[in-house]
Amino acid sequence: MQKPINHDFYIESFNEMAQLFQEINWNESEKDFLGKLLKIAIRIIPEAECGSIWLIEGTLYKAVVGEGYDENLIINMVVPFNESYISKHLGKDILEVQNIIDYNSPETGLYKISKIIHENKTNMVTLIAALKNKDEVIGHIYIDSFNIPSFDESSKKLLEMFSNLASIFLTLKFLRDSEKENNELNANYLSFISHELRTPLTSIIGFAETILENEDLDKKQLRNLIKKILLSAKHMNSLINDISTYNKLSRESKLELEKANLKRIIYEVLSMLEASSSPNIEIAFDYPIDIPTDITTDVTKLKQILVNIIENALKYTNKGHVKIYVRYDPHTKHFLIEVQDTGPGIPQENLKDIFKPFVRLSKDKPGSGLGLAIVKRNIEILKGSIEVTSEVGKGTNFKIKIPQSLDHISKNKI
Repeated sequence: MQKPINHDFYIESFNEMAQLFQEINWNESEKDFLGKLLKIAIRIIPEAECGSIWLIEGTLYKAVVGEGYDENLIINMVVPFNESYISKHLGKDILEVQNIIDYNSPETGLYKISKIIHENKTNMVTLIAALKNKDEVIGHIYIDSFNIPSFDESSKKLLEMFSNLASIFLTLKFLRDSEKENNELNANYLSFISHELRTPLTSIIGFAETILENEDLDKKQLRNLIKKILLSAKHMNSLINDISTYNKLSRESKLELEKANLKRIIYEVLSMLEASSSPNIEIAFDYPIDIPTDITTDVTKLKQILVNIIENALKYTNKGHVKIYVRYDPHTKHFLIEVQDTGPGIPQENLKDIFKPFVRLSKDKPGSGLGLAIVKRNIEILKGSIEVTSEVGKGTNFKIKIPQSLDHISKNKI
């Protein structure tokens, strides 16, 4: 017989949730924000002992924060989303599962980490609640207990209620962050229009006025001025093309998927860029023979990514080397493409800004400041990720992770 609903319990829990939500800082990082949500969830569920929050990131399903678990282990818990248990139950807002780790294959890294993290406990019950951004499921809250056969019905209802509130807060957080990002983008765009585009335009006007005001210019002088006008016009056209490409990517709605050879793609990019590189640098390419070469992706977008990253490495490296390493993770079914250079490096305080549109860290090199923004947007479209580390005077290291296959994603939808 089902236990009667304790209305006082719900009222008290709801009041506690409301008070705890007031502790949230809207300006904190997504990870810290989710960490606070998880702590609230564990505090209001009486049977809760541990928990975690997982997010869908591209083709992967990743643990972002954990409570009651080793944080160094939590960040290594990742699985292809279409292989996760929850992928087959996306229609449910609340779900209870017994010994969920047994749903993973014993040979996988996730299973091994799960066994360590749960200390080989033989009895485990988990409540899973969906987290949404508007109507889209973006992740889940997992609440674990090791000493009960099942969660009480009131706990299930309470976690479902909490996840609905948390989803509203997440949507507000994303909207707020998006508005802040758009305001910053608009400010950078206006600055770009005022300075970067005006510079070549001013040069074109100045050289043209010189020609019109000096009728006695000889052929050599005239040719020299026209050449400068042409170079300024080409530079301006390049800037406008970058803006057009970035705006197009922001509105992108299609993927042109095809099966290709990743090794051949990288060779093609290198052969195109090698001619313009400094003769004082070594270019090395390492692609192990025992990893796959087939990739199903949007090849045009992948080439845009590789051209921008490798071209930057070559452009900023005057001596030393530029090395490209490719590795493959059979567990997540992702390629890792690493591009290392021995260029001037990027100051640590500037690393957070390099993927922002219209941000240029080096004023003595031509460009729109959109190259890496285009890279980041393309990587998001291809459901991958990118990381960068750098040390001033020693060089920069880009790590790109790309899924081996996007076959399960519609060719008409991103």
